[in-house]
Amino acid sequence: MSLHNGNHRESRESHLGWSLSCLLLLTLTVVGSAGCATTEALTPPEVSLVDLEFVDATIFESTLDVGVRIFNENPEPLILDGAVIKLELDGRKFGKGAMSERVEVPRLGSVVQRLEMHLNHLAVATKIKTVIESKMVNYSITGKVYVVTPSGSIKRLPIDKQGQIDLRGKTPQNLLDDPTTTGAVDD
Repeated sequence: MSLHNGNHRESRESHLGWSLSCLLLLTLTVVGSAGCATTEALTPPEVSLVDLEFVDATIFESTLDVGVRIFNENPEPLILDGAVIKLELDGRKFGKGAMSERVEVPRLGSVVQRLEMHLNHLAVATKIKTVIESKMVNYSITGKVYVVTPSGSIKRLPIDKQGQIDLRGKTPQNLLDDPTTTGAVDD
């Protein structure tokens, strides 16, 4: 009887070991698959300057209305849940703007977003007017965008773009209205 019980016990232990191995393999497969779906690399959107409008200036503060084009190279739409953008014009730091609304950028497409930037120094206010009046502006946009991933979490992606905007023959108000040009000459 003890011989038979020993074989039955070994059979149960072997079956239990096999079941645990299968369960572990199944768990690793499911977790690995889910990990691949949520960690798939997103290409950060490209953000370029398309318009500047000098809105207001006081002795203490200046306001710029800035148009930026957000281009999505990904095969899936990007849902942006905000952005922080820093702007330099002709090598001078001018300000920071924030976008708090949620925006969907279509797959392999783009949208134009408006940002308001407040500049707090009189020296900056006089420089920005000079830069805009020069009609050719070198710019740098850096910052971050917050993208909603398919799992619903928020992922922060960097943005870094340099380019040049040609304002000759255009007023800041009609740069985006002219279908023949975006006003931007990107590097």
